[in-house]
Amino acid sequence: MQNLNHCDVIARYPEVQSDRHGLSFPSQAAPSEIARALSCFGVVMLRGALSADTLLTCAESFRRFTHSLGRKSRWPGRLRLGGDERPDAQWSGGEKDIGSWHKLWVVRDGNQRPAAAVISALLKSWAWPVVEAISGTTDIAILLRACMARHGIDRHLGVGAHQDAKVVAPDIPFSIWIPFHDVTPGQNSGLGFVVQPPDFILPTLPHNDVGSDYVLSRLEKVWLPTYRAGDMTIHTKYSPHFTTGYGTLSDRYSLEIRAMPRDSAPSDHLDPALYIGRRNGVPTITGTGCLPGTAARAFLASSTQLAKTGAHPAKI
Repeated sequence: MQNLNHCDVIARYPEVQSDRHGLSFPSQAAPSEIARALSCFGVVMLRGALSADTLLTCAESFRRFTHSLGRKSRWPGRLRLGGDERPDAQWSGGEKDIGSWHKLWVVRDGNQRPAAAVISALLKSWAWPVVEAISGTTDIAILLRACMARHGIDRHLGVGAHQDAKVVAPDIPFSIWIPFHDVTPGQNSGLGFVVQPPDFILPTLPHNDVGSDYVLSRLEKVWLPTYRAGDMTIHTKYSPHFTTGYGTLSDRYSLEIRAMPRDSAPSDHLDPALYIGRRNGVPTITGTGCLPGTAARAFLASSTQLAKTGAHPAKI
């Protein structure tokens, strides 16, 4: 049992792919109902929350960005390009065989900033009132430093899980995961979950994984969702979850977005940040936070403009 990988799991226990706990919700569901399900089960899926066409465009921008890594002519050795910082030094020779991961404001292709476009779409979607219901307020901060843009290359992965309260931050209550395309168990990697989480941080191995024993002893609670482009999941900080891997070498482009009530967000989470409120009943970016040493101002400006106009980022 301890040596099972994710291909073994879905072959032996195909039921893990089914939504046995009824945690997938359409746009007609009440935000309060979804928030209650999240508090009980630790994860919910919002079906069709974003436009598949928008995500396809953003995936292509992200792909071009990752292909530019390691090209010195594409990334000259200066700190700021268009007001944002350049990719981290670890990508100076290109991606690893598992892909790469980046701050949201680093990922761009010319004037296109796919993460800004996705955040703009999220604020305009039926998913944002769900975020407000979970937060208990309409005054929310998107904590950009705790967010991540990932290009994953699907490799075989063993079974295990981690909690954001341990590996990200103990005071960020939930995370939103948005893949830019379809994710099907056995075909390409995604996120899996162990539903009904504990209300504390679990003991971990030295690499912060709770280990395969925890997951395999709770197979009746394991869920490997199928995502269609536009679907997203939200999971709590204590929710044990994991990246699936099947060895197909397929590409996955996705965002991890973390937000919380602005008035309870620690100051060290707010550099940089987008502040979201309601103006005339409409979710709006009401302000930004960025210290002088953080090169993210072009991303903040792009996000603000896109949220106002809905224009394609290439036009900004």
